[in-house]
Amino acid sequence: MFGVMGLNSRGVVSAAIFTLAFAGQGAFAQSWYATDVRQGGHDPSMYRDENGYILMSTNNNLAMWTSTDMVKWSSKGQIFRDSPQWLKNAVGGRTDGIWAPDLFHFNNQYGVFYCGSVFGQRTSAIGVTTNANLNFSDPAKGWTDQGEVTRTTNSNNYNAIDADVVVTPDGQYWMTYGSWNAGGIRLIKLDPKTGKQASDDKKNYQIATRGGTGIEGPSLIEHGGQYFLFTAWDVCCKQGNEIEQTTYKTAMGRADKVNGTYKDRSGKELNKGGGTILMQRYSRYVGPGGGEAFKDLNRIRFVHHYYDLTGDKFNHIHIRDLVFTDDNWPEMGQPFLGRYLSAEAEHGIMTRGATDDLTFNYTKEASNGEYVGYINTKGSKIRLPMNIMQAGDYIMRYRYANGGDKDATHKVTVNGKAQTVKLPKTGAWGSFPEKSVAMVPAKLKRGGNFIEVEPDQNYAELDRIDFLRVIRDTIPGNGFDNGIKVRLTNDDKLAVKSGGYAIFENVVTDSIKSTEVKVELQQCRGGTLSIREGSASGTELSKCTVPSNCANGAWTEVNCSATKKLSGVKDFYLTGSGMSGEVLVGNIRFGKIAEPPASSSSVAPVESSSSIAEVSSSSEISTALAQTKSLKTGYKLTANALGYTLHFDRPGNYEVFVMNPMGQLMARKTVRMESEVSLQGLPKGKYIFKVMNR
Repeated sequence: MFGVMGLNSRGVVSAAIFTLAFAGQGAFAQSWYATDVRQGGHDPSMYRDENGYILMSTNNNLAMWTSTDMVKWSSKGQIFRDSPQWLKNAVGGRTDGIWAPDLFHFNNQYGVFYCGSVFGQRTSAIGVTTNANLNFSDPAKGWTDQGEVTRTTNSNNYNAIDADVVVTPDGQYWMTYGSWNAGGIRLIKLDPKTGKQASDDKKNYQIATRGGTGIEGPSLIEHGGQYFLFTAWDVCCKQGNEIEQTTYKTAMGRADKVNGTYKDRSGKELNKGGGTILMQRYSRYVGPGGGEAFKDLNRIRFVHHYYDLTGDKFNHIHIRDLVFTDDNWPEMGQPFLGRYLSAEAEHGIMTRGATDDLTFNYTKEASNGEYVGYINTKGSKIRLPMNIMQAGDYIMRYRYANGGDKDATHKVTVNGKAQTVKLPKTGAWGSFPEKSVAMVPAKLKRGGNFIEVEPDQNYAELDRIDFLRVIRDTIPGNGFDNGIKVRLTNDDKLAVKSGGYAIFENVVTDSIKSTEVKVELQQCRGGTLSIREGSASGTELSKCTVPSNCANGAWTEVNCSATKKLSGVKDFYLTGSGMSGEVLVGNIRFGKIAEPPASSSSVAPVESSSSIAEVSSSSEISTALAQTKSLKTGYKLTANALGYTLHFDRPGNYEVFVMNPMGQLMARKTVRMESEVSLQGLPKGKYIFKVMNR
């Protein structure tokens, strides 16, 4: 595949129009164009259910919406008909509505933390209502109000609104809240049984303040053993004819412990006015804030509201990926517009070498109605953070316009590796037909990837980049983009239930030479797995009969029905039916894979005090996963009949990652104060192990 796209003698990617055989009209799985979802709401909260997503927002008596794809939303009623009487009493007999709900799962039950207040005052209270079972088809039913969690009056210098709950890896629950005022953002520990303040820690922690200037809407999430606090700054909610008065933005800080100290990327404490700005007004998107971080199946997302300057000038919802750098700092990714492996240029992080560079332009000819022009001046840069779930070879389908009389070039950098991309004349500015694309090769890692676009020679405009995964023989099950009734286990394996499906977007099938299909399974429960094209109900390409039993602790390779000869770019859906429980899926293989068997000589024993133990001859991807802290113990690795055992010099909290030589994550294990851990059931092959502190 890449033979026609290599570097020429001058180091320029030969990425001209029609470079690849499959680049013609109609060869792609989905339409190139995207459209904003435009779901309404303020102060959104989102919860990931195995069946999809539940969305809540402000001032609707705890109304709920559900969606399976984050595009089409269905209204599902309200938990309350009116504010509870206790809340009215707490704020002097009246409220200005129920604000800023947070839907969370704790102690085998569900809770919605909500608040009420008198606008502009600190006469406020936070309550919680609980539900033992959340029915996705009717989620507003079955709730029991538990009353007050905490409250404030005007004598306090902080405000009891905007609650958000986080759980620590050891099972502690904490609630952050606060709005404006010198007392800033607060944090209290919760009793996991009741959702009320815990009796073993009555302290009210201050974790961020701007000394009385606007800060509110806190949200906490844990990632990589650290805690991230997101807050909204400045003036919210001026919309319609008052939209220009809205200055809302999203800021962030990080701490090693849930109760602080939180610092921004420059090292300034959030309790001393610090905060790294992640989002603020750009293009037509005014006031992006009031958001909440939440954990999805295989990534962390951030849901927030914004106001559309060129549209109705009222509130809408965006759902974005948080993309983490190698040193564990988040950057805001793309709003979700129906595709996981696509990046709209206008949603990138802009650095301007001149004040009139990198302009936002609007036309029906562009995806989502807008594109970036005037990529002209040295020092200007578009940075596009992307979460990629499968490591390996990709083609970036680069949609551009060059209406000049000369070919142009852009400098495109992927995770620090730069290449010059040739962009031939297209005949018009601001027009992006299907043929107006360049194909750019790239190697991407699993997790956070960062693509940067800079001007080079002459001029070209940028609309969108799609990321196409080049598949020669293997798709790892845990490389899926999303799904329903699926999950990642603690060992990073794809678990599929009956009626579930996992999505694998943008699969370049031209390199798949064989029509044979095999799938590796554990924990077999009978039933059928199918690979389908385009949707969960699309054409069945291959059918796999799941055995009723698998070999204990090992992968069982199952032969599936042969596919037709595949070509073009397709979305694959792995669907499950007829299983009595979860089935664990490893690699999906096309044809026979030549892999050396694991042996004692190739894997063990390995003794090391570093964070990386290489157990194959390949060291190509030994840094594929970031190390945020130096490892505080030595260890050795030994092989046994069922797999491998890691022996640590001393017990501790570690994360163990197992990768194959392609950089694909094959297994993951969390170690909690143990001196050794076993990794069993890996497919035959060579592996690289990485150990990190938690």
